[in-house]
Amino acid sequence: MLLYLIRHPQPVLDQHTCYGRSDIAVAPEVQRQCLEQLLTQLPRDVPVFSSPLRRCAGLAQQLAVRLEQTGAVLERDLQEMDFGSWELRRWDDIPWAEVEAWNQDLLHHAPGGGETLPAMARRIWQALERLRARALPAAIVVCHAGSIRMLHACAQWRAEQGDMLAPQQQAYEDIALRAMAQRRQIGFGEVIRLSLPAMPTPAA
Repeated sequence: MLLYLIRHPQPVLDQHTCYGRSDIAVAPEVQRQCLEQLLTQLPRDVPVFSSPLRRCAGLAQQLAVRLEQTGAVLERDLQEMDFGSWELRRWDDIPWAEVEAWNQDLLHHAPGGGETLPAMARRIWQALERLRARALPAAIVVCHAGSIRMLHACAQWRAEQGDMLAPQQQAYEDIALRAMAQRRQIGFGEVIRLSLPAMPTPAA
């Protein structure tokens, strides 16, 4: 299975504001430009899946129409990380002690009381397994930079461990660490290809 992972267009907030699970819009002109650029890079007749947040879903629905699909499938587990009380606050306004508490325990501390990285890894894993279960040759997935890194980390873990092993809590921590280790910036509207092994066929 080949996934075309797409980061959403740039939303109407700057990089100085913390936003993860917040539902931020994209300027119509920015979305239109992103759509036209993506249409030159994507195959037709491929189903489209998306985070339900507007900065993803709006683009995904337009892509689905232009690629001759009935509509995009919204997958709530593809959402970005939840930063709790930090959401929509400027990074400079978040108390340094809170930021440092997360830095000191990235795996187990929930920033702003929101979501831990292993918790995010668990739900992204579940979203990926549901995609694999559809047994599609290819799919387009519009989501977030953090979700894309986590999808890659899940795929790496599965490739190493095989389909016979189901992840436990330690595995989700390992997946989260792998995602954090990915330093490459992912551009708005960038397409990244991810190949996945087919879901094993159940024994008769």
